Amino acid sequence: MAKTKQKKKKSNKNTVDSEILRYVIALAAITVTLIAALQLGIVGQFLTTITRYLFGTYYGVVYGLCLLGGLAVLFGQKFPVFSVKTLIAIGAVLIAMILWSAIPQDPQLTGFKVFSEYLSHTGEHFSSPSTVAAQGGVLGALLYSLSSLLFARTGTVLVIFALLALAALLMIKTEVYVSLWQSLTGALHREKKPKPKRSKRETESDSLEVAAEERKVIGTVELGKKKKKSIFLTPDDEPAAEEELPSPVVKKEKKKEEKEKPAVEELPKVVSVGSGAGAVDYKLPALTMLDEIQAKSRSVLNQNAASIKGKKLIEVLGNFGINAQLVATHIGPAVTKFEIRPDSNVKVSKINAISDNLKMELAARDIRIEAPIPGRNAVGIEIPNVETTPVKMLELMRQLPDDKKDKKLLLALGKDLMGKGIFCQLDKMPHLLIAGATGSGKSVCMNTIITSLLMRTSPDEVKLLLVDPKKVEFTPYREIPHLIGPVISDGAEAARALKVIVMMMENRYEVFAQVGVRNIAGYNEKIAKEPQPNLQPMPFIVVIIDELADLMAVAGKEVEMSIQRITQLARAAGIHLIVATQRPSTDVITGIIKANIPSRIAFSVSSGIDSRTILDHVGAERLLGNGDMLYFPIGEPSPVRLQGVYVTDEEVKRITDFVSAQMKPRYEDAFIRLEGVDNNESTAVVSAQDDPLYEEVKDYVIETQKASTSLLQRRFGIGYNRAARLIDVLEERGIIGPVQGSKPRDVYIKKTDVQDDEEEN
Repeated sequence: MAKTKQKKKKSNKNTVDSEILRYVIALAAITVTLIAALQLGIVGQFLTTITRYLFGTYYGVVYGLCLLGGLAVLFGQKFPVFSVKTLIAIGAVLIAMILWSAIPQDPQLTGFKVFSEYLSHTGEHFSSPSTVAAQGGVLGALLYSLSSLLFARTGTVLVIFALLALAALLMIKTEVYVSLWQSLTGALHREKKPKPKRSKRETESDSLEVAAEERKVIGTVELGKKKKKSIFLTPDDEPAAEEELPSPVVKKEKKKEEKEKPAVEELPKVVSVGSGAGAVDYKLPALTMLDEIQAKSRSVLNQNAASIKGKKLIEVLGNFGINAQLVATHIGPAVTKFEIRPDSNVKVSKINAISDNLKMELAARDIRIEAPIPGRNAVGIEIPNVETTPVKMLELMRQLPDDKKDKKLLLALGKDLMGKGIFCQLDKMPHLLIAGATGSGKSVCMNTIITSLLMRTSPDEVKLLLVDPKKVEFTPYREIPHLIGPVISDGAEAARALKVIVMMMENRYEVFAQVGVRNIAGYNEKIAKEPQPNLQPMPFIVVIIDELADLMAVAGKEVEMSIQRITQLARAAGIHLIVATQRPSTDVITGIIKANIPSRIAFSVSSGIDSRTILDHVGAERLLGNGDMLYFPIGEPSPVRLQGVYVTDEEVKRITDFVSAQMKPRYEDAFIRLEGVDNNESTAVVSAQDDPLYEEVKDYVIETQKASTSLLQRRFGIGYNRAARLIDVLEERGIIGPVQGSKPRDVYIKKTDVQDDEEEN
């Protein structure tokens, strides 16, 4: 302890000595500069003579720069900060001015003759004022000698203009150039193309893709060693947006636009839905139905704020005796993550203990500390951005991983703090629990999941069962062809529907056993290679429950038992469950449900207890809301923070109207009358005479004078069980005759009999 105190005293003393030395040097530099600039006494005149000899006519500018430098060193952080880009621009202008003043009047005088000519007048300069010395000075003569030797006199003039243009590019903000470029290209597109909407959308979205890609590099500040405080931003400390923003964005945007044009021109993908005579061509929704990306993927304000807060964070930690260095800065859509590496003698728990102090010192709405980051020797501190950038579905649909584009259950979730699109594969999860307080973004997440499925799958590939106790959340999806049954809003019916799902799961396993396969992928592959008349490819079934708390209140034990069976057994059968709730309490998210749904998403909650109930970790209570989430997939050691995709109601309506106009939903038999489900035996017993198709089937049989189960299946697109029950009812009511072996059934009622009855009535 004594040695440690001695070391601290010695280090503090060294720090004080260095500060005093810095002030002394700064004051001396300012004093000498003022004496020389005002030509005070012999010393001032001598210094001015030397400065004029070295820099020529613009020696006063050199005095001004020296004075600014001295003031900057003297006042430290209180002095305005000049970025490296600004300093380069000032230097370019100064060199251009000196070079211009050094151009001799004689056009034949080039090369090192100019430098020799200037040196020959050195004596005259120090003895009496000289017109030669009033030009570019030694520096100007040397620069002109080199430039005229390499580029001649005319080339030197071009170099001067190039330096001035460079200074202008560095001083003017990049947004001016980007907006000017977009307005010019937009005008050209309007003149050349009659359809500006598509090209404009592609241009804007492509520029954002480039910006998002660049942010992955720009948003990271690597600091290998501790650096002394300076009011000038070094290239490592400077906000990356200031340094990297210019013309490359426009150049990349142009190349990207040329590459993406063919993709936009492509027609929507067409797939065949159904089989036999009932098959129809189904078009998947095009990306043009999604909203354009209007907001920029990165903000200069966020970049500048991240640079300032990063330094402030290290300073605050130092005030609490935690020595650390900033390793990296990741600027996400809504949150900036600072990776810090504390000294080896610092306890990680000490950083967690001062979270409220950090929140106050950094003036942040809330902060989240990840101590340590899994697999890294660093601690993550997440602070809200000044500006929040929305994540659009269009952007993520264009970033689909190449190796997963053919995966039907690939869902777009959002972007992480690195700006990378995050997708989840539902058949690998294989079930998902979503929880969060009201208004935290849970409903938008559900819309995103359903929209992802509608954008990429046909009704023959994925079927949806939607449970909506609120009766308003899933209203836009009531007519989509992907539905396996009507949208369920009654809690008791939802409990019965889950039992039907369990029954379908068991039936699928019986079919798998007969065919000799282990899962739905093997079954569909075998059916595709070896078609069988009585077997059809099976679609995936995704059950989405919007509010689990209502179901648990109505039929808690039955719902819990069904969820347990589905989550334990349904993965291989191609049945997947997505459960959402806004009340993350233990009586809703029970231990059985948590044990069987390992993949979870937590939105903002009110307390750490609720966060532990959802994730078994704290942290969700620190989220910001509006789509800010913690995604905890199966197999990961800790949750990942994401900004969820924002899908508007207009986007949902465009997509649902498009798919609904092509096909009507074909419900499974068991979901038509759920009140007929026997609660004790868990089997679906539906009265066929109350079937909404009964009258239509009866009229069809009388008109065609044909009746068979397979005929009804093909004509009305229904399952075997439902068609067989309808045939049985027709037989019971005397409309058709019994089975006659290989002969078709007789139809007792003729079309003329029906017409006669109508005339009599």
